[in-house]
Amino acid sequence: MTLIRSTEDLGHWRSNVLDQTVAFVPTMGALHRGHLQLIHVARQQCDLVIVSVFVNALQFGDEEDFNKYPRSLNTDYEACIAEGATIVFAPTANDIFPTNFDRHIEPSSIANLFEGASRAGHFAGVVTVVNRLFELVKPHVAIFGVKDYQQVVVISEMSRKLHPTVEILRVDTVRDIDGLALSSRNARLSHSAREKVRVIPDALSHIAEVFQGGQFDCAILKQSAFEMFGTEPDLEIDYLEIVDRETLERQAIARPGKSVVLFAGIIDGVRLIDNIEL
Repeated sequence: MTLIRSTEDLGHWRSNVLDQTVAFVPTMGALHRGHLQLIHVARQQCDLVIVSVFVNALQFGDEEDFNKYPRSLNTDYEACIAEGATIVFAPTANDIFPTNFDRHIEPSSIANLFEGASRAGHFAGVVTVVNRLFELVKPHVAIFGVKDYQQVVVISEMSRKLHPTVEILRVDTVRDIDGLALSSRNARLSHSAREKVRVIPDALSHIAEVFQGGQFDCAILKQSAFEMFGTEPDLEIDYLEIVDRETLERQAIARPGKSVVLFAGIIDGVRLIDNIEL
């Protein structure tokens, strides 16, 4: 049995592998090469790999966005197994959040910034479902991609408090041939929009180049990117900030190995996020 649909069956399976280490890759499905890279890394860490596929309604801002999220369980399952996952856990909403569920988690204050400021309740939904999944899967290692940089920081803080034995492993962003960060939302971009958003990785890479050239002033670094973004007026910028890589506090002066550029923008109604570490 490599596809598990209920928490009861997962608990039974988990109780029979207590002598082996477990790596966990939580996903919402619609898998792409970025997710498969997480599974690949997970295989290198532990004896067994569990991938969850669950579209978590709690982290969506509105019902329309939740309903638009692509779902392809059969394809996702086949991709996971082909990449070497041991188990695919695809529970129902009632399994994860039964009617008597009362363990909603409040994230740290970091969750109020950036994505949290634009998407009220988003990170509360994220940490609530990840906490629930950690309780069920009982992983030794959990693997997350850093494309969702703030999410990884928020989850890491939650895990340190509630699941201190779980190691959170960060994996670099996987990008398309033109540099755009792989995302399930990319499929919603029109051909025209897909061409225009190439400016995102180009602008972030430009910041990194200017930084490597010796410019550490964050205002100047950001302005160099804004000039490039100005060539694509259809891309609405939500934020572009240079922050501490752990606390996410905004910086005036960037520091090597301590700073990360966070970006979010919207085009054709599709919200895209990206980042680059300096």
